[in-house]
Amino acid sequence: MGDKFQLIHDVSPGTTGWTVKVVVAEKFSPRVAQRSPTKYQNLTLMDSEGSTVQATLYGQNITAFQDELLLGKTYLISNALVKETNAEYKAKSGEIQWTISGRTRIRRVEENNSNLLISTYSFTDFEDLPKYMDSNVDISVIGMIIDIKPRRIIQTRFGKECQVQDLVLVNKRFDTVLLTMWETFVDNECKYICQNLRKKLILIGKHLKVTSFNGLSISTKADSSFFIDGEFELVEEFKSWGHTNSEIIDNMISEKHYLTSTPSKLSSKLSVPTAEKDFTEIKNIQGLKTAKQFFWIKGKASVKVLNQTYWYMSCNNCNKISSENYGDIYPCVFCKCTDAKAIPRAKVYMQLTDPTGYINATAIGNPAEYFLQSNAEILMNQTLIPTAASMRLSMDEDEIFYVKAITQELSTDCKFEILFIVNPSQIAGDKNTGKAPVEHIGQPIKFLEPTTKRSLFHSDTDDAQSSKKKCDKSTIEITKKNQ
Repeated sequence: MGDKFQLIHDVSPGTTGWTVKVVVAEKFSPRVAQRSPTKYQNLTLMDSEGSTVQATLYGQNITAFQDELLLGKTYLISNALVKETNAEYKAKSGEIQWTISGRTRIRRVEENNSNLLISTYSFTDFEDLPKYMDSNVDISVIGMIIDIKPRRIIQTRFGKECQVQDLVLVNKRFDTVLLTMWETFVDNECKYICQNLRKKLILIGKHLKVTSFNGLSISTKADSSFFIDGEFELVEEFKSWGHTNSEIIDNMISEKHYLTSTPSKLSSKLSVPTAEKDFTEIKNIQGLKTAKQFFWIKGKASVKVLNQTYWYMSCNNCNKISSENYGDIYPCVFCKCTDAKAIPRAKVYMQLTDPTGYINATAIGNPAEYFLQSNAEILMNQTLIPTAASMRLSMDEDEIFYVKAITQELSTDCKFEILFIVNPSQIAGDKNTGKAPVEHIGQPIKFLEPTTKRSLFHSDTDDAQSSKKKCDKSTIEITKKNQ
């Protein structure tokens, strides 16, 4: 990038006559300030030594400069307002920040500094994503976009509506993972992706997080940023790989196995504790007041209330309860899908116990089917009060549970949902890390009462494919989020 211009660290409040050559490393979506109606947009600028500074545009300057300061491009910048960052933001934004306005001089330089830019990224392999599940640790990923789901609106428990849209990414080992885009990313990145999906775009994402929602997925954060088909050698290599393996990728897109409710192969590699000290004792979470916490618990589960309904009829798109009959096509009042299909979904209330105490918990979907050793369709057809002959009602040996604490209405105490159940006998321990990969989650279950040859996840695949909408006619789905 040359040495005849100042570097970022040479510029401080009061410095005059400076010009810095920078590449736009990150460009975030415009946002509204928390304490005022002011709209702002942040950028991260990088010089030739890799030093960065946060630059901010306010109000009408966001629109005025929308065709300037393009992501990944190089510019000469001078006469920006330089000031110290407020103390509460220094840890995240650095000591100094620039404000760009109409007085700032910006000149485009035709240089390719992509290698410098990409050198600052540390990509997380898809296989390593489970290590960061529910930790809120920033990760970066690269993958090919092979599908995009319809846009939907999620209503939080606080009544706020947020728009989200899911992408399906594939890596060079043909592993897939879901990336959930929130809010402004739907209006910007997802809109572009919908229009160019056939091109099999390569996405580079930064400042993302891994969640246990829907088994295991990636989600955007407020400061996430993306390169889509960026001008990088790494992207060209990925595209070349995609061209070589186009037939396999096209088959994946056609068959859409990644749309089933089965946890992905990535979920089968969760890092499960093996040391007793790493498990949470139940006595320590009884009466828990703080939600959105996650725990590994080792113990037993049993059904204490036999006379309960072990399934509910649901919408195949949003999993919300439905009053329709099995197989009916209907307009869902929650997700607003006009051709939703009513399908049964397993659900069980159970009690988790360990030597220190017990808690009541709910398992829905896959964990419920695994525990009961049955599937939703069989449970739907069960007319008698269940017995040990028709389904599993208790565990003889300890198993491992991944549990989430959830806010409970009309109570200050949290309720608990079981997200994964792991059989310790199927874990291959790693003495070096104290962790063990789970190899069996999501494998087919041998039912105690196999009255049908229907695959456990067959209907989910068919339903997902039949309800898939084209991007240019995306359906808004409205879902009340309980998590």
